Amino acid sequence: MREIPDAIRAVEATLFAAEEPMTASEIGDYVGEGVDVRSALAELEGHYAGRGIELVERGGRWHFQTSADLAHILRR
Repeated sequence: MREIPDAIRAVEATLFAAEEPMTASEIGDYVGEGVDVRSALAELEGHYAGRGIELVERGGRWHFQTSADLAHILRR
């Protein structure tokens, strides 16, 4: 298993803990200066592609959601 940089882990943790979707700037306020939030988001978006949850951006705000093809399971 490859080691994930702390900056990426911090962005991931911030999004998991968020009650609402967040802008990159808002995420940056939590993880601090020196973190390339946009790069971390791109890395995480690729990491979660094709999994049970995915990282998505809508209207400039980022959040995790259940993959669309699994939504039927959660309706039960």
